[in-house]
Amino acid sequence: MNLLKPIPQLLLSIATLAFTSAAIATAPIYAGDPFRSSNPRPIGNQAQKAFELMFRDGNYPAAAKQIDKALRTEADDPLVQGMKASFAYIDQDFVGMKLYAVKTRAAAEKLMATDKLRGHIYMAVGYLIEAGSIVKTDGIVNGAPKALGFVQKLFDEIKSAQAIAPNDPELNVIKGYMDMLIATALPLTDLESALASLRVSSPDYLKWRGIAIGYRDAKNTDKALEAVNKAIEAAPQNPELIYLKGQILWLRNDLEAAKKQYRAAIAKRNQLPQDLVNQINSECTGITGSSCI
Repeated sequence: MNLLKPIPQLLLSIATLAFTSAAIATAPIYAGDPFRSSNPRPIGNQAQKAFELMFRDGNYPAAAKQIDKALRTEADDPLVQGMKASFAYIDQDFVGMKLYAVKTRAAAEKLMATDKLRGHIYMAVGYLIEAGSIVKTDGIVNGAPKALGFVQKLFDEIKSAQAIAPNDPELNVIKGYMDMLIATALPLTDLESALASLRVSSPDYLKWRGIAIGYRDAKNTDKALEAVNKAIEAAPQNPELIYLKGQILWLRNDLEAAKKQYRAAIAKRNQLPQDLVNQINSECTGITGSSCI
């Protein structure tokens, strides 16, 4: 079981985990802000539901349906465009992924007039999505030089957002995942410094998930287990978190407890993309000696 991500896949890993972790301030129907406990921004009701279905509950089919509803009423919302891009990625529709990258940036540009912080955040997210789509479409060798230009723009936008509000929890959940994934791919990077942004981010189910992944990949299983337990406390029904805990327990050689977590995650397979189900079952089979489905 190879839990470490090879460097050529780093960009795609960041795109998968980070580019949909954003929300919008200009939607017509308002709900709650999942990032801020004070001075919240209004978030479109349909967008918020999709966000929570995907990231809190780990229910991809329900989130996909909800995102399509949001596209009908909140199409100017960068969160909606970014999440639609994530489903294009899952479906290996890389043309669609690029299309929604452009739409994410277009919505972010409109937002600049009223909220520069969030405008810069979403510009970064759009560049991240497009970089990932180029690498997937053109391959690592041909795509990487093209993608690097977008990566530089991404970092420039993050720096602009930091200049406005360095402790903003929404900014830091996105920056935190980027920093963490870079640190786990490049051995000379200081992991604790990389996790600093995640520690001041929100919501908890994304914050602690990212911290757990960072410690898992660094093989610090004590801290990884502590972090994943906090993530599960915030989102107890999420099969991806249950699976992550199983991986951590496997690394600790607590095989009976790991089997229990893997089987609990597999039991919720109808919520997950098929490729992820296959991966979980493959690892579970390696532990148990037979298919877990």
